[in-house]
Amino acid sequence: MTNTDTAGTADATDTEGTAGTEDGRRLRFALLNGLNMTNLGRRDRNIYGSIASLQALEDLVTEVGDAVGADVTAFHSNHEGDLVDFIEATPDMDGYLINPGGLWAFGDPTRIALEETGRPFVEVHFANIFATGHLSTFTQSCDATVMGLRHHGYVGAVVALAASVRAAAGN
Repeated sequence: MTNTDTAGTADATDTEGTAGTEDGRRLRFALLNGLNMTNLGRRDRNIYGSIASLQALEDLVTEVGDAVGADVTAFHSNHEGDLVDFIEATPDMDGYLINPGGLWAFGDPTRIALEETGRPFVEVHFANIFATGHLSTFTQSCDATVMGLRHHGYVGAVVALAASVRAAAGN
């Protein structure tokens, strides 16, 4: 349904109050997926849920971002230097979501690059890595961590990040 279908009434896609920043532009988020994320859809469904692929995950986050007034740029690499290069090349982002994948244990260069942006970032994991007794190197610096909710955690993370960025900006 579009606005033209409902002559004068708001529809489900109306994002008034959520679309963009004080200057009227949409928010810009980067979705970073690190090591081993290309195996989504082939990994243990008890841990990773029913998401069919990395592309399906990126599409989901982009769709949710659009619904809350944020443009999402997805980037994946199995190479940490590529993630750092991407972060350094995108200083205009309003925030970042990252599933570091296998970098959770040793991704200090990526964590430092995210810190140096001065922008908020949310760490997302399909599984609850803390339940295994492990701590993530990203948790010490990120604004929030969402884990154990499979791909649903990404939905919550992008909605919360948008709300947090707007609140900080006074929107």
